[in-house]
This record gives sequence, C-alpha cells and structure tokens, in this order.
Amino acid sequence: MLCRVADSLFWMSRYIERAENTVRLADVMLQTLLESEHAQDDISYSHWQPLLASLGEQEIFEDLYDSHDSHHVTEFLIFSRDNHSSVFSSIAAARENARMIRDQISSEMWEVINKLYLYLKNTDAKQVCHELNFNFFRQIKEYSLLFQGITESTFPHQLGYEFIECGRQIERADKTCRILDAKRYMKTTDDQKSDSLDYAQWAALLKGCSALDAYRQIFVADIEAANVRKFLILSRHFPRSVLFCIQKLQNALHSISQCPITHFSNEAERLVGRLISIIKYSTDKDLEGDGATKMITEIEDELAAIAIEINKRYMFSEIIDPALDTEEKKDDSVTSQSQTSS
Repeated sequence: MLCRVADSLFWMSRYIERAENTVRLADVMLQTLLESEHAQDDISYSHWQPLLASLGEQEIFEDLYDSHDSHHVTEFLIFSRDNHSSVFSSIAAARENARMIRDQISSEMWEVINKLYLYLKNTDAKQVCHELNFNFFRQIKEYSLLFQGITESTFPHQLGYEFIECGRQIERADKTCRILDAKRYMKTTDDQKSDSLDYAQWAALLKGCSALDAYRQIFVADIEAANVRKFLILSRHFPRSVLFCIQKLQNALHSISQCPITHFSNEAERLVGRLISIIKYSTDKDLEGDGATKMITEIEDELAAIAIEINKRYMFSEIIDPALDTEEKKDDSVTSQSQTSS
C-alpha cells in the first residue's frame, strides 16, 4: 500500500470521527447549560471558556469574534471555516482525503461523505446556533454512524481497513476523555439544587457518549461520578470507552505489522501497550478528583504521541495538526530551507 493512501485513509476516518465527537461535545455543553439555568449570554461564555481552552481553540475564537456568547461558540465549533477543527472543516478535510483515494474506497463510502458535506454546506448556521436545533446534531451523528456501518460492510478488511481503524480509535478515545473531562468545567450551585444539577450533568455526559443505556445495564443505582468515570475509562465492552478504543487500536497496529500482540516491533506499538497497562492497573484513587484529571491528561498526551509515531512509521511525513494554520507551516518550511541553503 502506498504511504499516501494509508495517510488519506487514516485521516479520512479520523476527521469523520472528530466531526461526530465535536457535535457530541457541543450537544453536551448546550444541554448542561440549559439544565444549569445559565443561558444568558453574559454568563454562558464562562460555561464554554474552559472547554475551548482544553481543545486549544480559545485564543482563535476570541480573535475571530468580538461578541463572546453561546451562539457564537456553537457557530465556531460547528460551522467556522477559520477553525480547522470545526465540524465543517473536519468534514471538508475528510471529503478531500476521500477524493484523493476515490479509487481505493467504495462508492457508498464516497456518497455518504459527499452527502454529509453538502448537508453541512447548505444548512442555515444562524438557525442552528440561535434556535439550538438539536435535531441537526442528531443528524450529523447519524451520518457518521452510517459511514462507519457502510465502511464495515463494503470496505475490504485488509491493510487499508486497519489504518481506518487506527484513525477512528485514536480520535474516539481522545474525545471520550475530553467529554469526560468537561465535567470539571461545568457550573455548580451551592443550594439544594446542586445534587440534581450534578446528576443531570453526569447524565448529559453519558448521553454525549451514547452510553446512558449501557451504563444503566451495569450500574442500576443512581448515576455517580466514580461509576461514570470507571465505565467510560475502564469498560472492556462498551465501544466508546477509552480502554476499549485503545485495545482496538492495538489490534489494528499489530495487524498492520504482523507482530504478535505480546511483543512490539515499533514505537507506536510500545506506547499503546504501555498505555493499556496504565489504564488496566489504575486504582479507584486514580479515578477521583485531581487523580482523574491527571490520568485523563496523560491519556490525551499519550494518544497524541502514538499518532505521531504511526505517522513516522507508515506515512513518512510530518504529522499535520488540523488546528495549525497551514500557511504558518509553509512559512516555517521556507524559512528553514533558506537557513539551510545559507
């Protein structure tokens, strides 16, 4: 398989998953904002601000918008073409990667990506952002799930499929961490409503991961913070849990290299194996308070390192951060070449 094909398959899958999970984040934050009764514009930005910071997008948002309110944050996360990680930008990038390997993927896969791109392009952004059209969010998630199902059914489960799986599982594990970490940014109250608000926020996080029904099959009691963290991080059976995703990533990497899973043949495989051990051997203390925050941050950092190593090993090109302005990278490249020649 050509390196460019592997690269396009990896990023096509990752961008689709990123778009879906960005919608999930926006959906969760909007629902918890309504639950907390802080929907006024002068209050709501403080609800979004830490989340934007955790995504590394706060500075870009504040530069682009003079008015910082819930509607503009939603527009920035979903429709902004200046935000390289927005839903629209992610789908456009996925479509471009799919176009470059049009002869390598099934026609059904291309049709779904193209339909999703056209749906986003023709959607009234103001209507979605100002009226909080949750049906729109559901539609994006359904398109993503449709693409995954069609890929599973129409794309040969060979080498190319494993690169699709790598991109999907890295992005999914990362965004599950971010959705889970969003809880520490949510507003709380000091009155008697605090318990019910806390419950509603945890329930919204589970819904954001499509995990509420699965959670209740395991934990029949009330929704509790410790159990939610344990489920979304440690579950070996739920498809969106962090451990499940990383184990699927490990299987895909070893299928590519044909190395037994008990050993490792490259740095990406070693990092994945180490991360699985860290998660498996975590204690209850690791999933509480500051320990949980530290662990989630460590997982996110390790996933970023794994993506870089996969790129080095199989794509033979520098990894491109979608949030980084491509023009800046071009300028850096020109500067570097001029310094070398001089």
